[in-house]
Amino acid sequence: MSTYLNQAVGTAKETIGNLTGNEGLKEAGRKQWAEAKGEQELQQQKAEREKNAPEAYRAVDAVKEMGGAAAEKLGAATGNKQMESDGRSARAQAAGEGSYHEKLAEQKSDAQ
Repeated sequence: MSTYLNQAVGTAKETIGNLTGNEGLKEAGRKQWAEAKGEQELQQQKAEREKNAPEAYRAVDAVKEMGGAAAEKLGAATGNKQMESDGRSARAQAAGEGSYHEKLAEQKSDAQ
């Protein structure tokens, strides 16, 4: 669930708790809203760091991609299908993030 949706659901729970006098629902709503808001802020801070230093993230992506490839190959060599699948997933995710960070680096370079 997105952080915005979690915030809305938390607000709804708190409101319903207020209207019905249900303190447990009210507190659960407050907690859900606060957790979602905190997660949203963390995501925004990460996005800002990525925008300011995409080169550092590209290096991390390369390491993650190599680790995924290694796990995939080891899983294939040992017949461990779960390790092979997890490695393939990690490699694909790292490649996708790498493409995103490459794009950010190009935009940063163009802006300078």
